[in-house]
Amino acid sequence: MMRNIAINGQFTARKMTGQERFAYEVVACLDSLVRTDDNIKLVIPENAVNIPVLQNIEIVRFGKARGSLWEQIFFFYYTYKHDCLSLNLCSIMPVLRPGVICIHDISYKVNPLFFKTVYARVSQVWHKLMFHLAKQFSPVIFTVSEFSKRQMIEVYDYKPEKVVVIPNGWQHFNRIKLLDENLEDKYPQIRGKEFFFSLSSLAPNKNVDWIFKIAQKHPQYEFLIAGNVQKNFAGKDYREMEQNNVTLIGYISDAEIKTLMSKCKAFIFPSFFEGFGIPPLEAMSVGAEIIISKASCLPEIFENSVHYIDPFDTNISLDEILRSRVADSSKILQKYNYKTAAEIIYSHLIKSKLPKLAY
Repeated sequence: MMRNIAINGQFTARKMTGQERFAYEVVACLDSLVRTDDNIKLVIPENAVNIPVLQNIEIVRFGKARGSLWEQIFFFYYTYKHDCLSLNLCSIMPVLRPGVICIHDISYKVNPLFFKTVYARVSQVWHKLMFHLAKQFSPVIFTVSEFSKRQMIEVYDYKPEKVVVIPNGWQHFNRIKLLDENLEDKYPQIRGKEFFFSLSSLAPNKNVDWIFKIAQKHPQYEFLIAGNVQKNFAGKDYREMEQNNVTLIGYISDAEIKTLMSKCKAFIFPSFFEGFGIPPLEAMSVGAEIIISKASCLPEIFENSVHYIDPFDTNISLDEILRSRVADSSKILQKYNYKTAAEIIYSHLIKSKLPKLAY
C-alpha cells in the first residue's frame, strides 16, 4: 500500500507557463493511474484558479497565501500534520520537509549572469537552496532531459541512480480549438504579410535580443512575440525596444497562441539555455516550421526535425534556413507525452519512503 502522498498544488494559483502546465497535465494523468487504496491528495491554496478535473485524487483546499509563502507555511504544515510524502513538480518544495521533486533545470546555478535584478537574485538563492536540499533529503529527483540530469550530476554530484528523466509533453494542445476570428483584425500589421512568431518570457536565457536583431535584417516580415513583457529577470524593458516590424503582444489565450503558431511562417525559439522547451513542441504539433537554437538540451529533444541556428549569430537569412530539409516530426511528438511521465512518477511513489526531515 502506498504511503500518504500530498501533491504540491501551488501551480494551480499561478499563471499557466511551462512548469505550471507540466504539473497540471502530469497530475491529470496521475489521476487515471491511482488505485482505490492509494492515499494521494492534491493540496491547493484557497485562491487556486487553474484546478485540474480529477476523479480519483482528492483535492484539498488548505491555507491562503501568495507564492512560496503558501508552500513554506501551509503546504509544509499539511504534510507535517498528515505525515505525508510531498510530490513537488515545479522545482520548489517545503524547506523544512523536503520530498520528491522535479527540478526542470539548474540554470540558477550554471548561468548566474542571467539573474541581474534583485528579484532574480533572490529567486536564484532560493532555487539553489532547493538543489542542495534535494541532494540531501529527496528520495528521488525527477528532471525533464538527459542534459539537465548530466548537469545535476556534474555540478551537484547527485547520484546518477537518484535522478530520473521523465518526458515533457504537448498533448494539452489537442484540447485547444483554433480561433475562428481573423487575427488580422487584432494585429493589422500581419494583414497581407508573412510573420514569424515566438512565445517566451523575456528572461535573459530566452535570448529575445536575437529576434530584434534578426528582424532588422528581414524588414519584409513581421515578428510577434507573446509572453510576459515585464522586466523582472531581464532587467531590461523590451517595450522600449520595439521596432517597426517587432511587436510584443504580452499574455494571450491558448487559443490565440495555437492559431498564431498554425499560421506563422515559422516559430522562433532562440534560447541560450533550456531544461526542455514546451513551446516548440506545441508549434510542431500544429505543423509549424521550427527555427531553434542549437544549445543546451534542444538538440537532444528535437533531433533533426527542426531548423537550427547559432544563438549568437544573426548574420543569417531566415529564408535560406527554411529551405533546408528536416525530418518528419511524428517521431518527436510520439516520444514526448505526459502519460509516460505520470507512469514513471507513480512507479517511484509506490516505493518511496518519507525522507529524513530537514529539521
